[in-house]
Amino acid sequence: MSENVFFNPGQAVASSFDYHEAYVAAKIYRQKNNHELLLVQEKGTGKPYYVFDAAATKDNNQPTKNYHLVNRLK
Repeated sequence: MSENVFFNPGQAVASSFDYHEAYVAAKIYRQKNNHELLLVQEKGTGKPYYVFDAAATKDNNQPTKNYHLVNRLK
């Protein structure tokens, strides 16, 4: 089952065109801040991966974009 999430791209913790780099950045951030992180990507090939703090989903005042959830780091 596909899961879509909405974020403001300016709230990204990290971003990379390489999945492994984005995942490593997420793990490092996760060790420093004990927050749930979401690794997402825009639909389509060649799009960058973004890492967002799951708490950022609660800010409804910012313009958002639709992303596909790739991995959830709890």
